[in-house]
Amino acid sequence: MVVGELVYEKDLVIIGAGPGGYQAAIRAANYGRDVTLIDRTEPGGECLHSGCIPSKLLAVSASKMNEAAPGLTLSASFSMKQWNSDKKEVVKKLETGLHSLFKTSKIEFIQGNASFLSEERIGVEQGEKFEVWSFNHAIVATGSSPKIPSFYEEHSDFVQSVEDLYNLERVPETLVLYGSDYVTAEAASSFQALGSHVHVMTDEASFLSELDETIGKEVRRQFKKQGIRVSTGVTNITINEEGSSIKVTAHDSKGKDLQMFADILGYSAGRRRNLEALGLENARVKVNDDHFITIDDSCQSSNDRIYACGDITNGPSLAVKAIKQGKVAADNCCGVSSVCDLTFLPVVMHTLPQVASVGLTEAEAKEAGYQVSTGLSHMRANGYATLQGQPEGLVKVIRDEETHLLLGFHAIGSGAIELIEKGTLALEMVARDEDFIYPFAPHPGFGEAWIEAAENSLQTFKTESKQKQR
Repeated sequence: MVVGELVYEKDLVIIGAGPGGYQAAIRAANYGRDVTLIDRTEPGGECLHSGCIPSKLLAVSASKMNEAAPGLTLSASFSMKQWNSDKKEVVKKLETGLHSLFKTSKIEFIQGNASFLSEERIGVEQGEKFEVWSFNHAIVATGSSPKIPSFYEEHSDFVQSVEDLYNLERVPETLVLYGSDYVTAEAASSFQALGSHVHVMTDEASFLSELDETIGKEVRRQFKKQGIRVSTGVTNITINEEGSSIKVTAHDSKGKDLQMFADILGYSAGRRRNLEALGLENARVKVNDDHFITIDDSCQSSNDRIYACGDITNGPSLAVKAIKQGKVAADNCCGVSSVCDLTFLPVVMHTLPQVASVGLTEAEAKEAGYQVSTGLSHMRANGYATLQGQPEGLVKVIRDEETHLLLGFHAIGSGAIELIEKGTLALEMVARDEDFIYPFAPHPGFGEAWIEAAENSLQTFKTESKQKQR
């Protein structure tokens, strides 16, 4: 410490104002803590400005373009330029809402760059001003950024991250997407519905391989039906500019040469943790070999004053995870015992149709040693899906025949994202099939599909047992 250095005393400092950071701030402020929230830019993080909100906003537009109803003849056009203007208004409105929440909760929000100077001090740079803060507790919630793929080279505006696609002023006529995650799937679905010719390529053996096999197969069938081309096992990718477009060449899993011309290539090649320049080593905060901050189930780091949440911790890069961990971290900073368990973390995709999943896949359940019974219900048999004019998709329930425990819920179809909340709650409550089948379900309603799937899982096992006896 320099003699005469002024140190400002802070109570709880939160670095990063994305979903995990601002939810932690609000929770801690409600407990009566004096909270200082700091971020390099405006609050909301990448989720608000370039990730969750823009991608879902485009998905809404895409779904509206495909809506139909009895007796209605609709004609709609889409302007990406107008959509971008509307998107900025939505983002600004949500951003303003966060500032209002901070003011109401008496949260101090500061724009600047923060880094740890020691185990209990932070240096904060705000333009030409530099301050030193001491703190009682700190929560790190700095999120992540798109990784650049190995084949990437500078090609003007022709090659960019999927997140950057939501800043385009026009819908590309042809679009190549590199990736095999939900981010890629959502972009492929939305842009195809809005008029692009989309070709997805991935170096993985299967597209969306983390999904239950039945659901993944249906996603790929739907993509094919919509005209989205998917190439797997892609290697040796090269990109060459040719006038106002690019030529993408590669080899697929069968060794076949691929050649695609596109207006743009969007990539989703994983996430890079935003840990650089944080000075974590000065604070005695351990980072593992995979560049995650090491935390326990209370979200506490190796420094008992410092907690962490979101993408910078182990596990998937999902806003729902960051929000839960942020609240848990805030609870523990405030002396309220709380833990975060990612076992039943739901994953959703705002594609056409929607996809949602929670719990074990069929393959995972079998590998874990369960006596697996599955049940399917096709949305074409669901009265409400038919009324909505959206009969595509199915739901799948996975259960253990011996204990009757429900193990996993997987859905593709209209309403899937809302449906998964019921499955998540059932798994958290350690529900058995009778707990799921017995309650009433509104008729007509999407929720009836879950009951039918659970009932079908009972019938499926009985049929299989009879066949084995023969």
